[in-house]
Amino acid sequence: MGGFWGPELKFAGYDTVTVSGKSSSPVYIYIDDDRVEIRDASHLWGKDVFETQQMIRTELKNEETQTLCIGPAGENKVHFASIEHGPGCSLSRTGVGAIMGDKKLKAIAVNGSKDVNLARPVPFYELCDEILNRSDKNIEYEDVEQHNESHKRRMNGTHYRNFELFKPWQEAGQVHMDFLAKREARKIGCFNCQKTCIRSPHLPDGQPVFIKCRSPFRYINAADLQDYAFNLRCVSLAQRHGLDIAGSSATACVFAIDLYQKGIITKEDTDGMELEWGNPEVIPALLEKIVHREGIGDVLANGVYETARRIGRGAEQYAYHIRKLEPRGQTMRLNMAAGYLLSDRQDNSKFGGIAGVGGGEGGEENERYAEAVNWSYPADWKKYLEMPGEHPTLADCLGLCYFWLGVKPHIPIRDWDMAELVLYATGLDIDEKEVEKCTRRARALIRAYNTILGERMKADDLPDKFFHDPTGVLPPLNRDDLSKALAETNAIMGYTPEGIPTRKALEEISLGYVADELERKGVLPQPVSV
Repeated sequence: MGGFWGPELKFAGYDTVTVSGKSSSPVYIYIDDDRVEIRDASHLWGKDVFETQQMIRTELKNEETQTLCIGPAGENKVHFASIEHGPGCSLSRTGVGAIMGDKKLKAIAVNGSKDVNLARPVPFYELCDEILNRSDKNIEYEDVEQHNESHKRRMNGTHYRNFELFKPWQEAGQVHMDFLAKREARKIGCFNCQKTCIRSPHLPDGQPVFIKCRSPFRYINAADLQDYAFNLRCVSLAQRHGLDIAGSSATACVFAIDLYQKGIITKEDTDGMELEWGNPEVIPALLEKIVHREGIGDVLANGVYETARRIGRGAEQYAYHIRKLEPRGQTMRLNMAAGYLLSDRQDNSKFGGIAGVGGGEGGEENERYAEAVNWSYPADWKKYLEMPGEHPTLADCLGLCYFWLGVKPHIPIRDWDMAELVLYATGLDIDEKEVEKCTRRARALIRAYNTILGERMKADDLPDKFFHDPTGVLPPLNRDDLSKALAETNAIMGYTPEGIPTRKALEEISLGYVADELERKGVLPQPVSV
């Protein structure tokens, strides 16, 4: 998520907040150091995200209050509702906002004033300084002309419309930078971060919009409308209402347009709306209907899988999802496809370092990987591409930003850096090997839990379209290559080709009791006799 809420919670003296049960009426949780209250939120229900946050700050008489909250989309349990925090920072994917809405939990507000104690503060701060100094080169790189090329490439790695066609907007990088030069008010960083990766351009009425990653392109690609002011308008709507900007909200809208253009739905289904490509009014209107579950929006609010199931009439053929979750929109390279299938619910920090795909081999393999992803970072950063398999999970466990993982790489931080941070912060007698063992346990627990729920890894979980339909940038995926990449990576982890942890792999990381549970459930792989 990023932002300031996590650090504020730590300053209040907590590492984690667990919310159980439901409320019969709207409430919000207020945490002020040792004081924790559940407060009435009836006056906040129905308010958008920005209104909610300001009303809470005013009520608490503290402008420094950090808040997680939902908008009307979460209240109405839209399946891709987000939990919003601050400028460009949200928990966007998998409908987490709908969970808060179901609990009638409008917000969690935090104020913290405690110290954070470190076991070995001097080496900890020295290591932090050394890592932070690496950001200087990244910031310098962001300001040079080469950065325009990365934006151009970014457009050329993204589908438009409903994953149907690809339009190589070669000029998009420069157009985007020119637009920001005219409209951008400032750059914003998260707590104590020098990266300032969040941009804040203004709408024509002066209202700020916060963008990062691919949000500058999400809706213009979807609508086939290269108009950045239009895109900002859509992003602003999504942020205020609390909708997933990363992929689902745009995909739901273009799915409806695609079905309309194919004649699968008509004006009778759309309340008289004509859904057409290139019309700047269509997607904002659909977003409003989705948020409030009105008309066609009540169906689209359930995501493309469920929407297609309810509509029928052949709509399922055009509903592109991976295990019922909409992809984020990028061209499906082999490493991206494998990352989608190997990770839990399309966790994008797991996309790098897939066996047989790129990273992890060094030398020529790194060069091929860099070429495949259109390497646009400083050339000497290729040395950070050794990509140990546990690296992204380790960063997740520590709460480190994706932009600091070195996966791209953005600002290189390696496993030994993270192990030393744990050592100096906690005083635990722990080294890099032991820290990585902890992360293997984390991944194995998730995999084992999903195995019990019936999930198995297979290339067929990707939409069939990606194996047959060229996007214009790269050829279609090869099913055999993808299956091989999945099997090789699972073998490294000690899992079966379908991603089920074996007893041997679990016992090696002190999870024998998990193997026992898998055996009781009848899903533990049996040893192969030789």
